[in-house]
Amino acid sequence: MKLQRISNVKLGDGAECWLKCFPGIKKLTCPLYTYEENEFESLAYLESLKLIESGRRKKSKELDFPKSEPIFEKNHFTLPATLKKLTLLWCRLPWSDILIIQSLPNLEELNLLDNAFEGPEWDTGEEQFRQLKFLKLHNLDIQQWQASNINFPHLKRLVVLKCNHLEEIPLEIGDISTLELIETDDIRSIVESLDRIQEEQHNVGNYDLKISVHRQRSQYHDVLD
Repeated sequence: MKLQRISNVKLGDGAECWLKCFPGIKKLTCPLYTYEENEFESLAYLESLKLIESGRRKKSKELDFPKSEPIFEKNHFTLPATLKKLTLLWCRLPWSDILIIQSLPNLEELNLLDNAFEGPEWDTGEEQFRQLKFLKLHNLDIQQWQASNINFPHLKRLVVLKCNHLEEIPLEIGDISTLELIETDDIRSIVESLDRIQEEQHNVGNYDLKISVHRQRSQYHDVLD
């Protein structure tokens, strides 16, 4: 009854079926399955959730689930308002489904890893990530990212790695007053956009924003003042 963390678990018929045994669960790692309801909303104390597409389970060192067909062709899921940290791997969601995540009122950390979302463009629209402080985009096929400072009012750290097709980091990201660090690798288009962001911020007197570029060849990173 006091268990707070579970990994390698399949919800089966839904969270409510086993919520009676684990009412205080705060941290959960589990797969998502195609053609099934993935309802997490009833987990009233859940703060950290890691979802991994079931067909790629063999590639995770943490989990060992049987393969299944590709996820999210006909999939539905809900998330609890209590979430503070969310990680998605290999889920291949369309970017339109990011609205489910944007609506979370307490989310502070979001990790979108290894094709968590697929598609050439992410348009954040007018919705806010109200409490988000950390955002990581890793190994996504995204080409264009439409976003502004309004979308991330409390963001402190942005990490963009191995997004080889991304044309630029949106210029208005630099206008986020709370932003302290942007971290990326040495993809030319991204670095050039970060140079523009830093130049614009220097022009308005903001010298607090740091940009860290990982140089793959030298296996270290430079911090541009």
